[in-house]
Amino acid sequence: LLGMPAAMVKSDNDDKSVSSHHAVLNDGSQMPMVGLGVALSGDDTYKAVQWALSYGYRLIDTAADETYDNEDLVGQAIRDWGKDKVFVTTKLWDSDHGFYQTLEAFEESYEKLNASEPLDLYVMHSPFGGRILETWDAMLFLQSKGYIKSIGVSNFGVNHLEAMANSGRPLPVVNQIEMHPLIFQQRLPLLKWCQEHNVKIQAYGSMMSGYPKWLEAELLVDIAERYKKTTAQILLRWALQHDFLVIPKSVREERIKSNCQLYDFVMSEDDMNVLDHWGDSIKKKNRLMYKRSWNWNPIDEADVHLGKTHYWPKFEGVEESLSEDYDYGEGGNNEDWEEVIDTKNEL
Repeated sequence: LLGMPAAMVKSDNDDKSVSSHHAVLNDGSQMPMVGLGVALSGDDTYKAVQWALSYGYRLIDTAADETYDNEDLVGQAIRDWGKDKVFVTTKLWDSDHGFYQTLEAFEESYEKLNASEPLDLYVMHSPFGGRILETWDAMLFLQSKGYIKSIGVSNFGVNHLEAMANSGRPLPVVNQIEMHPLIFQQRLPLLKWCQEHNVKIQAYGSMMSGYPKWLEAELLVDIAERYKKTTAQILLRWALQHDFLVIPKSVREERIKSNCQLYDFVMSEDDMNVLDHWGDSIKKKNRLMYKRSWNWNPIDEADVHLGKTHYWPKFEGVEESLSEDYDYGEGGNNEDWEEVIDTKNEL
């Protein structure tokens, strides 16, 4: 990490296809290094996923309806593809934090995806929703019952992660954060903490959220021209050489294709170092694209709120609290389920 050469990026072989390159997570699972993000893809989600799968992507990253509103289109596109195994990530929104609320939100996402097997990765979208340990315990419960293979977080800072580590609970397999050269130095303490605790970094916003000011910057264009690559490919390759997983988002076929052509070149240490320090002369307030566009910076701004902590590790009484005919794959009796949530929230 932090200058890692490309040879240390985990791959099954030397194939240039993104489908051949995976990371090994701290729970032993394997996760594709490159995936398609579908935030704000709207009605274009279905065709974007189909194109991505045809070009070798094997990871699709979506989220609950409160944010992405396209889990159903992702699920349909993957089912219609019907070929190789596709790694699916979805995320829990802030308003659904809490033990029983998380169970209900997961059921809704699972039904939207219309999945026929355990979800590959379920991610807590941010610590802004509070009750992070209580919510994490619900995710651990779902994992213990076989409904989810791996669990992770997004937008967690060192203080949030340390609270989880100090509780003795299993740590997330990934921390999905805004990551690009402008904020690399600013995030070094978080990156180092995750490396030391074997929590993979998955980068979003890798391509500067598409801002022309940055994608067309002379520094970046000069590097791209030397490698005969696009500036987006340079930014994504930079992330991979730091061992970050990436989920570039696009709904345009030519860009989806281009964004996965990342394993046919390696950037020099000098060019990596130039990009690593690109943000040094940029005002701190201008480095965070999502703060600028969405007023979104949970890493630095979200409080550490643990919530109720009595569920883990035995989950005593949880099974009895759930409706007997409830089934994650088929939905069960929703009226009974809502009553369970209403009556158990104050436990």
